[in-house]
Amino acid sequence: MKGRPTSEQTRGKLRSVLGDPARRAEISASTKQRMADPAVRERIRDGMRRRADAELAEIEALRTVWIRTRPSVRARFIREVFEAGCATPITSNAEEAE
Repeated sequence: MKGRPTSEQTRGKLRSVLGDPARRAEISASTKQRMADPAVRERIRDGMRRRADAELAEIEALRTVWIRTRPSVRARFIREVFEAGCATPITSNAEEAE
C-alpha cells in the first residue's frame, strides 16, 4: 500500500464519502475552485521543490559515500539489500567457486 497506513475506520469514512457521486462532484468542484488561485498552486510547487532539493542532497551524500567505498563492501551491501527484499540468500560466482 502506498502512502500512510490508514485505519479501517478511516477507510470506511472515505468509502462512504467517495461512494456518493454527488459528494465526489462537490469535492471536485471545490478543489478546482481552490486550485484556480495562483497562490495555492505556487505554495504546492514550492513545497514540492523543497522536498526535491532535500532528496537531491541525500542522494549526493549517498553517491559520495558509495564512490569512496571498496567494491567488495559495495557487493556485500547489494547482496544484503537483495536478500532482505527477496528473502533468498544470494551468492556470487566467486563464492560458488570456493
